[in-house]
Amino acid sequence: MALPLLLLQIWATVGAATIDNAKTLPCEPSSFTDPIVPGARVLSITAEEKRNFDIPAVPGLLEPVSDLNFCDVQIYLTHPGANDKVLVKTWLPLTRDLWNARFQATGGGGWATGMLDLALGPAIASGYAASSTDGGHPVDYFSADWTLNQDKSINWDLLQNFGTRSLADQIYVGKSLTEQYYGQQPRYSYWNGCSQGGRQGYAVAQRYPELLDGVLAAAPALRFPALTMSFLWPNLVMKVSGTVVSNCEFNWFASKALEECDILDGAKDGVIGDPDTCTFDPRRLVGEKLECSGVEIEVTEAMAEVVRRVHEGPSTPFGENVFPSLTYGTSLATFVNATANPDGSRTLNDPGLDVFARTILLRKSDNSNNYGWIMDSDNPDMSAFRDAGGKLLSWHGTNDDIIPSKTTVNYRQRVERELGGAKAVDEFFRLFLAPGVKHCAFGNGAVPKDPLETLRNWVEKYEAPDTLEAETKNKDDEVVTRNLCRYPRKLRYLGLGDVNKASSWTCEGGDKEEELRGERKTFRDEL
Repeated sequence: MALPLLLLQIWATVGAATIDNAKTLPCEPSSFTDPIVPGARVLSITAEEKRNFDIPAVPGLLEPVSDLNFCDVQIYLTHPGANDKVLVKTWLPLTRDLWNARFQATGGGGWATGMLDLALGPAIASGYAASSTDGGHPVDYFSADWTLNQDKSINWDLLQNFGTRSLADQIYVGKSLTEQYYGQQPRYSYWNGCSQGGRQGYAVAQRYPELLDGVLAAAPALRFPALTMSFLWPNLVMKVSGTVVSNCEFNWFASKALEECDILDGAKDGVIGDPDTCTFDPRRLVGEKLECSGVEIEVTEAMAEVVRRVHEGPSTPFGENVFPSLTYGTSLATFVNATANPDGSRTLNDPGLDVFARTILLRKSDNSNNYGWIMDSDNPDMSAFRDAGGKLLSWHGTNDDIIPSKTTVNYRQRVERELGGAKAVDEFFRLFLAPGVKHCAFGNGAVPKDPLETLRNWVEKYEAPDTLEAETKNKDDEVVTRNLCRYPRKLRYLGLGDVNKASSWTCEGGDKEEELRGERKTFRDEL
């Protein structure tokens, strides 16, 4: 065949096969076949094109997203013998141009297995194909009614969905639908979640280590059953001691802790940089006076002891801490509902959170100590995730008023002991503490700006992060920036420059501590 004719035929073939990346892809049930989901059976598939779709803002947590164009695929599946009906929502950008060639599985919050539209919207706006699931139960962040059957027995199947099973299901479904829609597998797959979603991210890394390339898990509820019981701790201390401390008084003690420990990182910026260095003792304030509800109150030894015990956390009779409590300077208003009355008396109100009542019901049920296998995500052996090439990026606010940041630090230390020390663990798991930040956001501290992008650079470009960009605004509406430090390093003010700017701060410490931990591990191995 003559060369020009051969080239013409090749050009024609390539031209015919060229994909129009801007073309809207067909979005209808017939576009998809049932995805293979181990241990589950697909009940139905629906698909509907959505255009100019808006997601409202969640103040302080989610910015509004608008004008989204995507294929909304909803699959219901069931697990044989479970009598459940689980929704998995997958949103797919309508054109290949809108898709970034990546998949994102999203986490839940509170007692919700998934956040559905609230999580899917930001993911789609960033170009991801994304999935979320209801776990087969109502999406309610504060109610756990679904954990019990009508006869008040435990619904173990839904608990398993919530704890582990539905997390993998949504990934299998989402990745399959993504490949079917675009004709290619996603180049990379990620998890994105905070709180319950953070726990779920750890669960996926530990139990399904080969499903994802990267996991972003913030403020994780790693030991969920123990955490729910710890919510009762402040009220228990007050009831046992017979001394009620009001929210107003707890807030006063928090302000005093901040006054004492703020400067320890070199700057007075309204943030305790490292709670571990804060040796605040409420008992030193006995005799001082404060005002609540227009009444002058003198701090008593009993009041100070309650505050100390609450922040110490529950311990065994031998002094061993059972579960970490909140750091000094952190508000206890989420779980303390006590009022200082104008007559000087105190009223300890019922917590009013459904999680408390549900926790008690679970505690009274048979096999109450067996929830860990479903709900906990604190197995320190992450070797399978490491060996699969996965990366875990986690961050936690030190003023988290729901999940103590110490739980994540403790877990990280256990992983180091299990897998060869800090340097070895840093190869696949990095933790960043955010001083002054509350649960997933808020507080006086700088909040991570785009940790998912940082994780992507680690996974895709092999750029292991030493710092995490963070930002907030102070009480004067001034922008405050920080470069959060890779654990165990700590932020320290350089002594010069604008205290609000990240360039005026450095990360110090950690190297010697990491080296010593590695040497101790090597010494134990040699023994």
